[in-house]
Amino acid sequence: MSSTASLKKLTELASETSSERRRELLRDVTDLYFANQNTCSTIENEHFDEILCHVTSEMQTEVRKEMALKFASKPKAPLQLLRQLANDEIDIAGPVLKHSAILQDQHLQEIITSGKQQHMQMISTRETLSAEVTSDLVEHANDQTLVKLASNSGARFNRQSMQKMVSKSETVTALQAPLVEHEDLPADLMNEMYMFAEKKVRERILTRNQEIDPKVLEEALSKVKNKTIDKTEQRPEGYQKACFFIDAIHAKGQLDGVGLIKFERANERLSFTLGLAKLANVDYGTIDRVLQRDDVDALALICRGIGFDAAMFVTITLLVSRSADKNTGIAADLREAYTSIPEDAAKRTLRFWQVRQKLETAQSV
Repeated sequence: MSSTASLKKLTELASETSSERRRELLRDVTDLYFANQNTCSTIENEHFDEILCHVTSEMQTEVRKEMALKFASKPKAPLQLLRQLANDEIDIAGPVLKHSAILQDQHLQEIITSGKQQHMQMISTRETLSAEVTSDLVEHANDQTLVKLASNSGARFNRQSMQKMVSKSETVTALQAPLVEHEDLPADLMNEMYMFAEKKVRERILTRNQEIDPKVLEEALSKVKNKTIDKTEQRPEGYQKACFFIDAIHAKGQLDGVGLIKFERANERLSFTLGLAKLANVDYGTIDRVLQRDDVDALALICRGIGFDAAMFVTITLLVSRSADKNTGIAADLREAYTSIPEDAAKRTLRFWQVRQKLETAQSV
C-alpha cells in the first residue's frame, strides 16, 4: 500500500469515534505499519507512532494487551508506543519489558526509578541487562526481584552492585545459590560469603575454589589488597596483653593445636581465639564470629586450611561447640565431614581471609 493510502488510514483512525470501528482500524494500521516501516519516511513513521499511542491509550485492556504482544518482540517498532505500553499495567507491560530490544537503558531506568516492583521484576528477566540497569535494580528492587536478577546469567554486574548483593544475601538466603553461580561474582566476594552461607552453598564455594584458574585467583587476591578494612569491632578486655602473649609463644614455635586445646580447657577463650587466628593467619574478628555463631562448618574449613588432622579438629569442636551433642557418637560424624573438605579448596578460601589480615595489619601501622 502507498504512503498516501497509509496516511489516509491513519487520519481515518484518528477521527473515528466508534470503539469497535477504532479497534478494527487499529489492527489495519498496525498491519500497515509492519508492511511499510522500511519504506516510510522518518516523519511518516513518527505519525504512525503518535496516532498509535493516542488511540491505543483509549482502548480497553484486551486491545492494549494485544498491541503489546504484537510489538514486544519486533526488531523495529514505534518507540513511543512501546514506552507507553511498558508503563501500562503489568499484564500489558510484561511482554514489552521482557522482550523489546527497542527499549534502551534510559527507558528501563526510568521505569525502575518510578518504583513499580512488578515492572522491575519483568525487567530483571530480560535476556541481557547492562551493568547500569542492573545497578538501578539493585538499588530499587525488592528481594523477590533481586533473586530473579541474580539468577539471570545475561545480567551484568559491576563490583559495587555485586558487593551489595552479597551483603544482602546474608539475610536474604535465597540470593546465595544463584549469586555463587553467577560469572560476575568476584572470587574474593564469593569467599566472604562462606562465612554466612548455607551448607549447600558453602559446598559449592569450595568446589568453585577448586575450579578457579591460579592466575584468576591471584588477580582476585590483588583486588582484595586494594580494599579498606572496617576496624570498628570492639576488642575484649585484655586483648592487647593476650596478643603479646600469643605472638611470643608463636615466635618460639610453641603454638600448636595441643596448646589451643589447653587454652580452651583452662577457660582461656581469648587466648584460644587469638591462637587459632595466629595459626590460620586470619584476623581475630573472623575467628571470633565463627565461635560466636557456633559455626562448625567454618571452624572445620579453618582447621583444614591450617593442616590439623581430623582428631585434632574433633577435639577442638567438642570443646568449643555449644550445639554438638557430645554423647551420641557425634565424633564420627565430625570426622567424616572434616575429611570430606578438599584441603586445597580450604586453603584457597583461607587465603582470601589471610589477605584481609595482612591488610588490617598494614593499615594499623
